[in-house]
Amino acid sequence: MRKMKICTLSCSLLLCTVGAVFADEPNKSPSSEVSSATAEDSVNHIQIPAGTELELVASEPQVIDPIAIRFDEFGRMWVAQMGDYPEGKGKSSIRILEDLDNDGEFETSRLFADDLHFVTGLQPWKQGVIVTMAGRVAYMKDTDGDHQADVIEDWYVGFSEDNTQLRANHPRLGLDNHVYVANGLRGGVVKDPRGKDSKTVNISGMDFKFDPITAKYEAVSGAGQFGLTFDDQGNRYVCSNRNPLMQIMIANKYVKKYSGTAVADVKQDAAQAGVESKIFPLTNFWTTSNLHEGQFTAACGVLIYRGHSLTGMKGIALTCDPTGNLVHAERPSQARAAMTYLPMYQDSEQREFLASRDSWFRAVNLRTGPDGCLYIVDMHRAVIEHPNWVPAELKNRKDTRYGDDKGRIYRLKSKGERLEARWNWNIANSDTEDLVLLLEHPNSWHRETAARLLLERRPDDAEALLSRMFIHSIHWEGRQRALWVLEGLGLLQPKHIEAAVSDSSPAVRKQAAVLLEKYWDACPNGELLAKKMLVDSSQSVQFQALLSFGDRIDHADFQLWLHVFSRSIEDKWLTQAMLMAVGDELPKLVQEFWTRGQDGILKSMSPGKTENIYRIHHAAARYISTEANARQAWLTWVVQWWSEAPQRYHDLGVRNQGVTASLLGTLDGLRSRSVNVSVLPATASSEQQVQIDVLWDFSKQWAGNVTLPAADRLAGIKLLGHAGKISVLMELLVAPTRSEFNVAVLQSLQSSGSAVPWDQVLGHFSAMRPAVKRACLDAILRKPTTTLLLLDALEAKDISANEVDSIRMNRMLKHSDKTIASRATAIQGSLVNADRQAVLAKYRAALTLEAFPKRGEIVFRKNCATCHKIGEIGMQVAPDISDSRTRQPIQILTDILQPNRAIDNNYMHYSIILNDGRVLDGILATETSSSVTLRQPEGKQEVVPRLEIDEIISRGVSLMPEGLEKNITLQQMADLVSFVKNWR
Repeated sequence: MRKMKICTLSCSLLLCTVGAVFADEPNKSPSSEVSSATAEDSVNHIQIPAGTELELVASEPQVIDPIAIRFDEFGRMWVAQMGDYPEGKGKSSIRILEDLDNDGEFETSRLFADDLHFVTGLQPWKQGVIVTMAGRVAYMKDTDGDHQADVIEDWYVGFSEDNTQLRANHPRLGLDNHVYVANGLRGGVVKDPRGKDSKTVNISGMDFKFDPITAKYEAVSGAGQFGLTFDDQGNRYVCSNRNPLMQIMIANKYVKKYSGTAVADVKQDAAQAGVESKIFPLTNFWTTSNLHEGQFTAACGVLIYRGHSLTGMKGIALTCDPTGNLVHAERPSQARAAMTYLPMYQDSEQREFLASRDSWFRAVNLRTGPDGCLYIVDMHRAVIEHPNWVPAELKNRKDTRYGDDKGRIYRLKSKGERLEARWNWNIANSDTEDLVLLLEHPNSWHRETAARLLLERRPDDAEALLSRMFIHSIHWEGRQRALWVLEGLGLLQPKHIEAAVSDSSPAVRKQAAVLLEKYWDACPNGELLAKKMLVDSSQSVQFQALLSFGDRIDHADFQLWLHVFSRSIEDKWLTQAMLMAVGDELPKLVQEFWTRGQDGILKSMSPGKTENIYRIHHAAARYISTEANARQAWLTWVVQWWSEAPQRYHDLGVRNQGVTASLLGTLDGLRSRSVNVSVLPATASSEQQVQIDVLWDFSKQWAGNVTLPAADRLAGIKLLGHAGKISVLMELLVAPTRSEFNVAVLQSLQSSGSAVPWDQVLGHFSAMRPAVKRACLDAILRKPTTTLLLLDALEAKDISANEVDSIRMNRMLKHSDKTIASRATAIQGSLVNADRQAVLAKYRAALTLEAFPKRGEIVFRKNCATCHKIGEIGMQVAPDISDSRTRQPIQILTDILQPNRAIDNNYMHYSIILNDGRVLDGILATETSSSVTLRQPEGKQEVVPRLEIDEIISRGVSLMPEGLEKNITLQQMADLVSFVKNWR
């Protein structure tokens, strides 16, 4: 094997960065066939943190196209090489690298397996390796000592193979002794081919986990694209192109367990994502979207660094962005129920944790090594973007394979640090006592590898040693690891769980909750322990306890649950867990909260607390019983509580946001269950009626007072809707004010439950501003009876058909009521040429006209901004069209006039038919076991509990309707195309 000189770059001062980033024009200057940096010189192009040094430890030909690495118990580096990227087949391989002469360089490279299809990740196991590759998880092992795999077993098959970038990846052995696999975003139906009657598991929208010992497997909450990591507390994180760090918050088993509670999402962005993310490349890199410049576009290989070499950096989150030729870092800043991370460097510094001036540097993965250092995997390609995601004219560029004979791996360590001798990395021959001692090692590799070896060997002498480690270790990481190894070996006892519940570390106490849930029947003091954790001072412990024990602890213990209720208001994830845990007992808990005078906590409000209070009361109201007596008792209490609102405003402050949020949450929740709120005051006593009238007077004053904050005015408008004050709302509708207030008035009219003179509303239609018109149409189209009123007005030409935008017209054209659809078709037929090709032929002439982008912006605002966003204009509902500078005008024109020609599956039009007959339309944004979230035009979102869904229908078309040209002249089309292409 070739010996290379180790290249080291020291950095005691921050290197300067470029101040601005401009996108390359790749079609004008294709990449050179030769990388701008040789392997030996590559470190000199890379900016690194102060006080660190970077070493090249492996490069071509020892390693080629590396995309993932792992270190085994011998200290050997296993490398997954994806030579078939982007569109080859059977060129992936696995190599084992070793540093036999202890000079820090992995000079010895042996081929372990080749002719593989798109290898995406590795996990050492039983002197072999678990491998994720095209469509499967396999196990490979060398049994005859020739360093090549002679055992290859398929363990799980059925993972999607749709796209080489979007496949199952990153198998990782977690704290709980299960191997987790990131989905890749394309799902699959997975089974174990080793068993005759193997169950199938659909992992759409999920990640995957399995027990490598028992072979049991299941879908778990997710899903990650290319990257999966754990922190020291056992929290799991994944990433996707635009989301560099997502924490999985709610396990799928809890979504199923509490299926009566809708869960909008099971994960959260732990770091800034999408348009809020910021990166500072040193290269003039090209992205497929202009709008995404200076943001994450290819986040992958996420890692929580848990080594001991880089001083002051333990716990930082690192994410690669190969298109930007960099690695980004975030520091943990807040640990509540969820973790929060903030950029390691200030924006003003305009620098990254690690960035290269070599445009071929493609960091795709990271790993903590046996030496506690950070290892960076550089695939080293001229082009990293997959051909599927680039404009047509760039798909066949010859440079998409440049660099397929290269690859580099670097080590980042503290400056001047002398690493341990290579033979100290080998723990393969350590006995049980030594392995147990390593469970508290400051480096995560030692803890994880020692735990794995103990699980594999299952030694007879482990119990006493592990118990001693759990009881006496001064390091919480050691106590936590010992606890789970005891569990994995079947040695866990109730005494261990009881001790963990009282541990000084919140991390250990959180794991105690997980284990107590699993071994509840074996713990005689389980209920007492669970109650202790439900009131734990740590939000993360309380969060886990709510999920674990919400169905086991008596909800009649109001003192306990009121404490939980009060704490949950502070955090949105605690609120979600509390709602799941309490379930249909929530109305009683809310009632007790107000009855026992707990409302003092509402004095100091924040936007987050206000939102949580609204969610709690909305959920409580939705649990209204169908049993007559219980239903009436609840409504009677609501009326009483309603009448007390003026006094609460007096006590807590006029327009107190907590009181308002509780009112609106309750009333909106009742309305969503078809309770006509406006008639409830009729059941009140005369004294209560007086107070309710006072509340309505407050509402009218707030709604009409232009000097008040918008939030207070909007609250007043919403309360008037619940009161059924139609005449007041009609006055507000025509009053000169901002569009958002008119829109709120229309929404209140629509949800009021009272008779609304919609014909009068339509009489004001032509005078309404665009946003108000859309809101008016949405309200009208909610019911067939009012839709018929709109059709009457259109046929009578009282309203011009051109005033009905394409999206709303499309809803009538596809209406389930044949009469409505037929009448709408007749109206549309007079305006739209159904022959798309003829329309395209007609509008081709627009491309010959002189175009004016500024005028095109006006056309865009009017016709496209409800679903598309360019710059700061519009809503990001439909696919991003701001990346059109490299596209031909005819392509843009075709997409406008033929929206169904090529549809991204992520943006397919779906209709949800509810049990009560209502129909909701939009894009499926999120699915969980208990709910479906629709993303709708104008940025709206609707979370629909699955229990309320009768049917979900894919329309097979884009949410963007055909017929946009009815409102656009040839000149306007020319201007629009020019704006979309040249807006920057």
